[in-house]
Amino acid sequence: METRPIILGIPDRLDPHVLAAAADLACALGARLLCVHVDPTRYPLEELPDGTIRSAPLDPESGDEAIERFPARLLQQLEAQLGGSGLQWQAHAAAGGPGQQLSHLALQHDAALIVLGVRERSMANTIRELLNGSVAVHLTHRQRHPVLLIPPRRAEQIRNS
Repeated sequence: METRPIILGIPDRLDPHVLAAAADLACALGARLLCVHVDPTRYPLEELPDGTIRSAPLDPESGDEAIERFPARLLQQLEAQLGGSGLQWQAHAAAGGPGQQLSHLALQHDAALIVLGVRERSMANTIRELLNGSVAVHLTHRQRHPVLLIPPRRAEQIRNS
């Protein structure tokens, strides 16, 4: 019997601390890690048989339909940090609302839990949450899978490690 995966939401800027914590948890549970990046500037049109997503931009003037690709620089970061760890992991690209897409994938894969990093408190992040909403709040209020929030490392923790 295959263990249920852990879904890790991958933002545009991935905190290595969050990835390490999610990887440690997956290893401890003997689970694979499904690393999901969601492009909120596009919406899904169709899920293809191989699991890839065909999407279109929210702004019809900004481009055409495309197959979602996991951002290369984030994939390099995943490979650098997870490669050789023995952990089974997979990168998955999606489009649409991050909360809705992570919830959909958790249901589709019968995930054990969803892991998200918490952003540092800043004016820019507060404005972003006001405009776009909080992915964590969306997930904790609108679906059945447990959600684990990993706080950012504080400056003194970084200096002492």
